[in-house]
Amino acid sequence: MAARHRIIFLAALCLSLSCGASRKEVERARKSVYDTDFANVYNAALQATRDLYPLLQDSPGPGRISTAWHQVQYGNNQDDLQNQRTLQQSQGVMAGSAGSPQATMAGMPTRLAYTRYFIRFDVSVVGGRPWKVKVVGHATEWDPGAAMPSAMTGAQRPAWLDGRTEALQVAIYKKIKPYAIPMKEEKVETPEEIVPKTDPKTFTAVPMGAAVVLANIKDAIAKRDYAALRPELDDNVVWSQGGGAGADVAIATWQADPTILEAMQAAISSGCAGGDKRVSCPTSEPKIGTYQLVVEDKGKSWKVTSFVKIEPQ
Repeated sequence: MAARHRIIFLAALCLSLSCGASRKEVERARKSVYDTDFANVYNAALQATRDLYPLLQDSPGPGRISTAWHQVQYGNNQDDLQNQRTLQQSQGVMAGSAGSPQATMAGMPTRLAYTRYFIRFDVSVVGGRPWKVKVVGHATEWDPGAAMPSAMTGAQRPAWLDGRTEALQVAIYKKIKPYAIPMKEEKVETPEEIVPKTDPKTFTAVPMGAAVVLANIKDAIAKRDYAALRPELDDNVVWSQGGGAGADVAIATWQADPTILEAMQAAISSGCAGGDKRVSCPTSEPKIGTYQLVVEDKGKSWKVTSFVKIEPQ
């Protein structure tokens, strides 16, 4: 029985990571461009991404697709938090524990010590005809007791991230394979190079301290790097006009709804201005249904003190 379960597990893992794709097919997907209309390429990328990661934000204009964070489940290889029975089993709480308090208590240390991993992707259709599809994967880990997940970069970059990135590349490639042609050799870009850093000097109508914060926020949003965004927030930042406050709760709320960060990016891009102690974005009075970002001098540093959606009174 145990051997059978191992076989089922390995089959599920293989399916999740597109083990059916040969290394040659992975290389073709990575080194192909697509000689067809932009709409064909973008729609294929969108459909393939949605098939694997249903929660996403798509922007056809600039050709960008950003998935929400999906949990990586090693126990069943499904990014599904709704499957509570499977989730409990993967966390060390066995099926029979519901009827046995002693068994439940015995399972708790394993469950509490369970580290969770999350993954998301930025997919972009760039260039001109023939179009190139770039896929950049991001991973975070969360330990029970931690306020928020931490980015897994550099030496902490997990081995499974590349495999899942390649799986998505191959899925897109298969959708639009008839239009694929080999691309010319080019310099391989790292995620850091794909998203250049914002120069604080671009914010000319605000104090330098506020400009640095705004530049850091723009870069963090572009990379969906919540760990980098957190230090820019005041601990008591207001994130809801109804009175919601607290930086850690704000981060969790924004992670659940990626459109909020898009709104923050739009607020900053619309222009920021203010005095020596307070800066707001946009500069004009925000309309009902839009967001306003407020950055204030807190003494030792500038912090985001408010980012709320303006609601009817």
